[in-house]
Amino acid sequence: MNSLLRLIRPTLAALTLTILLAGALTLSADAQTSPTATQALDSTRASLERIERTLERPDLADSALQSLRTELGPIASANEELLEDLQPRLEGARARLEQIGKPTPGTPEAALAATERAELQKQFDELDGQVKRARLHAVQAEQLGASIVNRRRAIFQQALFARASSVLSPRLWFNGISELPTDMRAVGMLLSDWGSLAAARLTGGALFSWLLGNIALVLAVLVALKGARQLMGRPKTLADPTPLQKAAGAVWVAVVTATIPIVAALAFIEIARLHDLFNARLEPLVHAGFDAVRRIAIVLGVTRGLLAVDRPQWRLLELTQPTAERLARLAVTVAIIVSATKIIEAMSDQVAASVAVSVLTRGVGAVAVALAMALTLYGVAARQDEAEEEFGPRLTPRRDWYAIWRLLAWASIVTILVSCAIGFVALASFIVDQIVWVTFVLAAGYMFYAVATRGVDTAFKPGSVAGRAAMNTVGLSGGSLRQIATLVQGALSLVLLVVGGMLILAPWGVESNDMLANVRAAFFGFRVGDLTVSLSTIFLALFLFAGAIVFTRMLQDWLENQYLPTTPLDVGLRNSIRTSVGYVGFFLAAAIALGYMGVSFDRLAIVAGALSVGIGFGLQSIVNNFVSGLILLWERAIRVGDLITVGDDQGLVRRINVRSTEIETSDRVTVIVPNSNLVAGVVKNWVRTDRVSRIRLPVSVSLGVEPDRVRDLLIACANAHDLVLDQPAPTVAFVAMTDTALRFELICFAGDVEKAGRMRSDLNFAIFARLREAGVLPAPKPEDEPPTVRIGN
Repeated sequence: MNSLLRLIRPTLAALTLTILLAGALTLSADAQTSPTATQALDSTRASLERIERTLERPDLADSALQSLRTELGPIASANEELLEDLQPRLEGARARLEQIGKPTPGTPEAALAATERAELQKQFDELDGQVKRARLHAVQAEQLGASIVNRRRAIFQQALFARASSVLSPRLWFNGISELPTDMRAVGMLLSDWGSLAAARLTGGALFSWLLGNIALVLAVLVALKGARQLMGRPKTLADPTPLQKAAGAVWVAVVTATIPIVAALAFIEIARLHDLFNARLEPLVHAGFDAVRRIAIVLGVTRGLLAVDRPQWRLLELTQPTAERLARLAVTVAIIVSATKIIEAMSDQVAASVAVSVLTRGVGAVAVALAMALTLYGVAARQDEAEEEFGPRLTPRRDWYAIWRLLAWASIVTILVSCAIGFVALASFIVDQIVWVTFVLAAGYMFYAVATRGVDTAFKPGSVAGRAAMNTVGLSGGSLRQIATLVQGALSLVLLVVGGMLILAPWGVESNDMLANVRAAFFGFRVGDLTVSLSTIFLALFLFAGAIVFTRMLQDWLENQYLPTTPLDVGLRNSIRTSVGYVGFFLAAAIALGYMGVSFDRLAIVAGALSVGIGFGLQSIVNNFVSGLILLWERAIRVGDLITVGDDQGLVRRINVRSTEIETSDRVTVIVPNSNLVAGVVKNWVRTDRVSRIRLPVSVSLGVEPDRVRDLLIACANAHDLVLDQPAPTVAFVAMTDTALRFELICFAGDVEKAGRMRSDLNFAIFARLREAGVLPAPKPEDEPPTVRIGN
């Protein structure tokens, strides 16, 4: 035993020493953490104060504000990380302090416990102070970010709505024409200086190398163009390409067409820079020229890829050949006009041209674009199906997107012309730039959307390589593959939609960080000073709300038309899911719009309190119907497609809306029933459990007929009908025997309640024919007999 203790004792001593050393290191690390956190907080405070002092300058440009915003982001992120690190440590210190408790009055306390409590209290106070400082810095950073956004928005609005002379003003044209010779002389001097610079630089070997480089560039461009024609991927011999081939060919043609001129222009500029042919005054002109080449090349590539003027069978859009040609010419024309305007503006800035010339340049360019659009769009129409021409309009109407785009285009044309006429030339020029930018984003997004969705659809077909691999390895069925493909298509569409929306909103001063911060403020109630409401904020909030609603409708249509039909869910449940998604999307859209306006949920509590009074008086029935609609969707006692009877009306449920339910009767009449009537009233649902319906046909015959013979005739008529169910079997009831007739009732069952009316008519015809053939004439019906009972019990 002693020998065992001698062996274990050194091990225990070493383990004890290790534990003590680890504890000492831990305490040392904890002790060193506080100064580190304090230093980080001091550094954050100094940075925020420096940014705040910079924002006090009233002459900050938009570029300077953007730099401050970029600098503020990492500071706020580092402060958030520090706060996330300090918060759990503060909670741990509070828990330990609560665990040790307070000393009991009148009871002596051990010195060790008092020392431990004092140490814990000191740590808690220090951590609490650091957490409060970090939270204060977070609020300060958020306020500074909001201030920067408001300043940038104000600069953007001031530049956008700056009013100048009207393009129709004679004085503007007189001043521009009179000052044009002076500006042209300045331009000539600028080009002469550049020519002198080039002549001085290109001498001897430099001239030879510059010529050699450009000759090599031209040869490379010719080779690239020849190879591009062979690799375009859209052969004329293929008369009926697949949808995936069309989409992939469009993207490939667009990329190849745009890449060659852009790379050539960039190479030409770099060759010139290698020979030092540009000075500081020429750099803006070089940038403007390169932007012009890039703009025209991209527009030409997208136009060739999307419209496929020379290969109509490869066209993605359903357009006639004349319409496609006119749109292609319009796109290239607008790109050339905008590029020429930008080059002239850059040259005017370098030679300090007069204000009249600058205004005329932008105004004439905007008017030229508007006139080109008007001349092109006049008479443009979408392709009409031959079936519509022969058989009339579709029974299910299709949304005319081309009419919507034409309406937006004409509205833009009118806005550009009116803005130039009343002096808002900057606004007109901005609208022209946005037309080019938005059209490019939508066209490129549509091509990528077509490639993504059609590629996924092709890849996940059961006969494809990926589809067979998934079915053989994972054991998926064809329906499951279709559902997965639809979900992947929806995810890709969502990504493209979000990216496209951010790209479209970027020139308007709406950044993704700002949108996310505003949404977070709406959900969590962060307050940044007092609420500031402006018309621009309201309009942008309404735009965001409308965009979210449109996205919700697109998601609902995708669920209803693409994904839900691939599932085994019934029509009623599909409608419930679609309607619920609509409700959720509406509330999310409201949250996004309110978040952008800076309205948080704590402020909405006051509005909700005021609305509660109105709900109690005037809106009670509306709220009752809304809640009843939710009950119908979730309880599913009544579903879309059910045959119900409400009061004197009977029909099929076509739609369950927010306030009411639409019921279509057999007369093709739509009955609008409030949802509260369906929840609180008595409703007969003919197909709640199944679609089987009982048919009761009363038959009266003369007194001299054998009842067994009548029963056999009636059952034979029922069995002879194809739609009468075998189980339960048809039966005949002898219901009454009067002084003038014997009354029977044929009872049979229909498999589908919607076909019961037709079956009833067929059976009446058959029964009358059988009775007449058998010589059994129906008895006359007394005048006081009640009318025939409806289908069912």
